[in-house]
Amino acid sequence: MVKSRIKIGSYVMLFMGMYTLVISILWIFLTEIMFVSDFAWYTGMTYQEYFATSQRFAEMYIITKKLIGIMLLVISILILLINKKSYQSGEKWSWFALLIAGGVAWGTFIGYKIYIGYIGTSMITFVIGIALTIIGLAIPARDILEQKSI
Repeated sequence: MVKSRIKIGSYVMLFMGMYTLVISILWIFLTEIMFVSDFAWYTGMTYQEYFATSQRFAEMYIITKKLIGIMLLVISILILLINKKSYQSGEKWSWFALLIAGGVAWGTFIGYKIYIGYIGTSMITFVIGIALTIIGLAIPARDILEQKSI
C-alpha cells in the first residue's frame, strides 16, 4: 500500500510538472496573448494603446513576462527530474524540494493576482497548479515523511 500511494503521488506530480512545462512554454511564446487581460486590468488601457504611448515600457513588460516564463520552464524541468529520480523512490528530501518548487511557483503567481486585484478566470491556471501540487504531495506524505533517515 505504501508503494502504491507513492506511485499515485508521483503520477500526480508528473502531471503537475508537465502542466507547468506547457504553461511556461505558452508564457514564453504567447506572452502578449496571455497577459493582455492582466495589463488592461492593472493599467486601465489595452496593451496596444499603451504600446502606442510608451513603447519602451510596454516592451519591458513583455520581456519580464517572458523571463518569468523561462523561470517557470526551469522549475518545471526540475520538478520532472526530481519526480523521476527521487520522488518515485519515496526519498524524503524530494518531498520537501517539490513542496518548495510548487509552493513558490504557484503561490507567487496567486499572490501576484491578489496583489494587482485581478481575481479573474486566468487565476484558474494557478489554482490548478497549486491543487496538483497539494494533491501530489498529500497522497504519499505520511509514507515519505515517516520514513527513518539513514
